[in-house]
Amino acid sequence: PCIQLNKLRAGLLDIRQKQDTSEQDSGAETDEEEDKKQVRTSPEVVRDLHIQLNDCIRHHQQILRYMHAMEDVLSPILLGVFFTATFSICLCGFSIVMNWRNIMAMSQASLIYVAMMVLLFSFCQLGEEITRQAESIRDAVWESNWVGTPVSFQHCLIFIIAIAAKNFSLTAGKFVTVSNRTMLKIFNQTISFFMFLLQVKDKTYHHTNIS
Repeated sequence: PCIQLNKLRAGLLDIRQKQDTSEQDSGAETDEEEDKKQVRTSPEVVRDLHIQLNDCIRHHQQILRYMHAMEDVLSPILLGVFFTATFSICLCGFSIVMNWRNIMAMSQASLIYVAMMVLLFSFCQLGEEITRQAESIRDAVWESNWVGTPVSFQHCLIFIIAIAAKNFSLTAGKFVTVSNRTMLKIFNQTISFFMFLLQVKDKTYHHTNIS
């Protein structure tokens, strides 16, 4: 979807650029060229603008349908991935604390911890990029040099902006957003859990020595 969103954004930004280029070329034609090629009139330019914009709208709707279908399919899968990875990370933290000063066991648990974090990061980065690309369509419409276009053309642009304003987010189980913010929360929670286990182990160790 990111590639298609990039193509759509480029198409929106290119609409008025083509119009400006066409008008400049038409105004710069010589008498000899006018005999060979008919100069485009303003209604023709407006018609081509609407054709290009309608193509962009249809493309945008197709992308949105695909993204929502992808969300429906990936959401339960991502929930399983997030649950498994988070559970494994907690077990790794517990294993590191219980095998403190055992270099081999701590190294193995640390490697699994890093692998799970990299797995979560890859999915969260993907979700973050899809959300960012979807939001960029709204900015591309605003930057498309729409000032001076017909009112009907502007209404179509407003329609695209209204749809693009509804932020799309990839989720895990429809309640956890797959984003960098979620990744940061998981990382902070795992560190807090690890520090809590260290404190419990330290208190237990001192209590045992005192007894």
